[in-house]
Amino acid sequence: MARPRLPVPSLLVNVKFHLRPGEDDDLIRFFADLPPRQRAAALKVALRSGGMARVAVEGLPDDTALTDALLDSGMVF
Repeated sequence: MARPRLPVPSLLVNVKFHLRPGEDDDLIRFFADLPPRQRAAALKVALRSGGMARVAVEGLPDDTALTDALLDSGMVF
């Protein structure tokens, strides 16, 4: 039996990001423990339960500006 068509088309949102061992171990475990083909559903649940706050990104400096500011301050990475 075929799935019924939805009355409104869905919105496709592509998300791609890098997880770094040592820094993102909790997220690496989260995704590694998911059953096959369940990432989207699990991510939606995590986003909804994590208190997603709207973040105003307009006017925030980009990564290059932040890196330059840190380098100018004499901080060593």
